[in-house]
Amino acid sequence: MRERTLLVHPWIYDFAAHDFGIKPIGLLRIASLLRQRGDVYLVDCLAGCARSKKESGFSKLRKENIEKPGILKSIERPYFRYGISINLFKEKLSGVEEPTAIYVTSGMTYWYPGVMLAIKILKEFFPKVPVTLGGIYATLCFEHAKTNSGSDHVWRGEYIDSGQETDFPAYDLLEDKDVLPLRISRGCPFRCSYCASEILSPAFAQRDPVRVFEELMHCKKVFGTETFVFYDDALFYKPRSGIKKLLRMVKASGNALNFYTPNGLHARFIDEELVCLLRDTGFRDLRLSLETSDKNIQRLTGDKVNNVDLERAVLLLKEAGFEKKDIGVYILVGAPWHDIKRTEEDILFVNSLGARAVLASYSPIPGTEDYRTLSDNGVIEGDLDPLWHNNTIFSERLMPGMMDEIRNLRRLTAKMNMI
Repeated sequence: MRERTLLVHPWIYDFAAHDFGIKPIGLLRIASLLRQRGDVYLVDCLAGCARSKKESGFSKLRKENIEKPGILKSIERPYFRYGISINLFKEKLSGVEEPTAIYVTSGMTYWYPGVMLAIKILKEFFPKVPVTLGGIYATLCFEHAKTNSGSDHVWRGEYIDSGQETDFPAYDLLEDKDVLPLRISRGCPFRCSYCASEILSPAFAQRDPVRVFEELMHCKKVFGTETFVFYDDALFYKPRSGIKKLLRMVKASGNALNFYTPNGLHARFIDEELVCLLRDTGFRDLRLSLETSDKNIQRLTGDKVNNVDLERAVLLLKEAGFEKKDIGVYILVGAPWHDIKRTEEDILFVNSLGARAVLASYSPIPGTEDYRTLSDNGVIEGDLDPLWHNNTIFSERLMPGMMDEIRNLRRLTAKMNMI
């Protein structure tokens, strides 16, 4: 019997969300394997939801104002469901022949209401079909997902490893292929106290750059895609065997492409050759990781970068022709080990280098060293509802009234970035 598999990418439930090339890359990789056994269908709740699309291909997402869950009632901000309407989701399911298996992915832990709604509706349409839930929420909040998601099975960790890759991800299943995700590696060799990378991908593994280049060229030729988003956690790690080798091939091909890096880049591995390759192959809006310029906290949280690394990297980028508008540096705001005054100094430091500070709101991630420390010290409950992992509101819960100070920091950041 030929199998029929339905893959589902659920809605986002949040106070704010933007499209930075969001695509269900995990499901697409699974789809390429499942096609060897039968037919595969994808229902993407975020497909076709772009509005006011920018030149980069990124955009704001369609949203519906919805009632906040009970525990978030005290938050005086509107709450949204991002993605297609529920009616359209049901309409798409009506066009799918009853599958033999259903796989649902999950994103941020605090987006789980969208996962629960998708599974509830799937069960109404296909009550006899087993539903397997995987992804970030399923991995980081395994027990919560088993108890609350409504799925028949919860898969913790990666569903397939790099050794199982036999074909390109099934990009043809996507409605919009103007912007596609790309990864040259998985995992990260660093162990930052606030990061869950080692939980989601325990071992760092680099793909063959030749294979990645072939994937790029396939997408360019077949779909006309010219904009790609790297979602590696350590894109610049081992650059000679990885990113440099790939970009030399891209440069030699003569193709005019655009590359974005919303995940933080490691400044430590940036050198003259790499910045020239970034310039010559179409990299835009680079994002470097710093988190804080406090040397003690840098060492305490993982020692992945220091101020000298960042200064050198920014200088090399500017010498290669990148301007301030092209160089963003992530600063963590709202971390319990970091006060507002120190964050203000971080912002001024980044701008003194001729780069833009990009504020990244802090929230604790289950399984990380930070989460264990906060729980052990009674700062948060060990079984904190994942809704409170939301970086938009976590600081307000931890330190009531802090949001006003954070808003002032954002105004300062906007002002300094304009200089």
